[in-house]
Amino acid sequence: MSFLGNGLLVVVGIGLLIFVHELGHFLCARWIGARVEVFSLGFGPRLFGWRRGATDYRVSLIPLGGYVAVAGQDAGDHRFPPDESLHDKTVGQRALFFCGGVVMNVLFALVAFPIAFGSGVNFPAPEVGGVEHGSPAWEARIAVGDRVLSVDGKAMYSFENLVVEIALAGPRQLRLLTEHDGERRTVDVTPRFRAQDGIYAIGIESTFLTPTLIVDAAGPARTAGLHTGDQLLAVNGRPTFGPSLEPAAPPPPNAPVQLLVRRDGAELTATVTPSPTAEQSPPQIGVRAFRRVVGGVRSDLRPLAALGLQHGDVLLEVDGQPYCGPDLAVAATGGPELRLRVRRGDRELDLSTPVSAAERQQLADHLALVPEADGLTIEVVAGGAAAAAGIRTGDRLRAIDGSPLADWDDLRGRVLDAAGRNLRIEVEHRAAAAPTPPERRTFDVAPQQGPLYDLGFERQYMPKLLLVQATGIRDALRLGSVCALDLVKQLYVTTKRLLTGEVAAKNLGGIIQISRQSYQNTQLGLARFLYFLALLSINLAFINVLPIPVLDGGHLFFLLVEKIKGSPVSERVLSYSQVVGVVLILSLMIYVTYNDLVRWVFRS
Repeated sequence: MSFLGNGLLVVVGIGLLIFVHELGHFLCARWIGARVEVFSLGFGPRLFGWRRGATDYRVSLIPLGGYVAVAGQDAGDHRFPPDESLHDKTVGQRALFFCGGVVMNVLFALVAFPIAFGSGVNFPAPEVGGVEHGSPAWEARIAVGDRVLSVDGKAMYSFENLVVEIALAGPRQLRLLTEHDGERRTVDVTPRFRAQDGIYAIGIESTFLTPTLIVDAAGPARTAGLHTGDQLLAVNGRPTFGPSLEPAAPPPPNAPVQLLVRRDGAELTATVTPSPTAEQSPPQIGVRAFRRVVGGVRSDLRPLAALGLQHGDVLLEVDGQPYCGPDLAVAATGGPELRLRVRRGDRELDLSTPVSAAERQQLADHLALVPEADGLTIEVVAGGAAAAAGIRTGDRLRAIDGSPLADWDDLRGRVLDAAGRNLRIEVEHRAAAAPTPPERRTFDVAPQQGPLYDLGFERQYMPKLLLVQATGIRDALRLGSVCALDLVKQLYVTTKRLLTGEVAAKNLGGIIQISRQSYQNTQLGLARFLYFLALLSINLAFINVLPIPVLDGGHLFFLLVEKIKGSPVSERVLSYSQVVGVVLILSLMIYVTYNDLVRWVFRS
């Protein structure tokens, strides 16, 4: 389907959900005998329509949903007899009216889910395409290619479903059933909170199909014999499982790259020499975040279990020598005793244990080191501007041009803004094993730039999909009901986690996020788009039932109060509450729109 066709389908789909909601109000108003003045398909000026009884059925200019105007919906509306006015109906009748939209949205989902599953819905497969070094998944030895069949006994049908289940579990241990090459095993893993994402996660990425090359007609890749459509299997011997899995220490930008590709069933090797472009690279000072914080420990190696290392320990020394990175190769050789000095909180601890030569060789595979949270303790790149100025690995950046640094992003922005001028960088230097406080040093650093290099190709990644299709009507109804109930549960738990801070509010999305997700789902087929509309419909029902003034749930709350106290809530209270409700809704809309802009528009 074309871009225009997909976009139109998104608009029609979202409008359909709003119309279904209002249709519920219309049907309930007719049922309880309230006068419906207008039932409109769309908003804005009336285009055409007809009048039947007291109701003006119309089609309006803006085709996004619709609305219902009911007599007496406003408590101050006394134009019609009591038997036709909503505010003169019984509490039960008014509750039925305000429940109408929610019920219709739920019914839409319960019909749409089985139809979608009857046709077959494509989902990103619940298969591991990448494992973050030091993550809970890494500690549990979850591997690339593992398919997660269930979480705590609950079947997983998509990677999205898997991520949500993990995020909503919080910090409790989960039992995953995985399968790899036909062999099944059970894995216990405990999610950790990821501040950058605002959710609990275990550090896995979804699986992508082998990337396909799009080769420039006159670039270095074409000169090396590569063609558009070649499948990229490996880069410099490293398999290409996903777009974010690049080498931790990439080679120089002008270094030749060896590619392994598949073409017409045969595997070919090509060496591509990058060519310089007319553009210059961004200014750089030649530093990277120093990986010396314990991020993950595989405790099945005896020496590490004996040392008692904890997440967050900062590695200072290995066998009496300052630890300067970039990895644990320095610990692969040494004597029969492994000695580590670490900083844990405000204390420095000396840890030691007997170790064999074979165990030393396994340390790097069992201990994962990650940067500190702000990334300002640095590793100096050989030949860079920082190294030339005299800054050393392990120094901690403190200020640039007299202004304190906040984090790694702050550093990157300051260097980019340097515009060719020297920077006066203040660092904190700690002498090895010295009990004295660290000393402050200041250096003049000239950021470096160089030509950008082009390999002459782009990689196109497509997610690995899993088709979930019902075997019959009963199975389709079962799958639809399970999805609906799961989503209600997830929405409830998500709301609770938002209130407790276990899910960050930055994960909320608005109309931009909904439109983007809708468009992406249309590209996976009509059944997948119908499934997504059913999800949105459940979301719309859940939001509307929340006890917020202006929403249906707010009206239902006041009806409950009226039933308990025996008389309606005063018009003054209703008026003030409506203002508060409008402010809350507008504030939420502004906030989620800001989130969307940061996530999709202003993201670098």
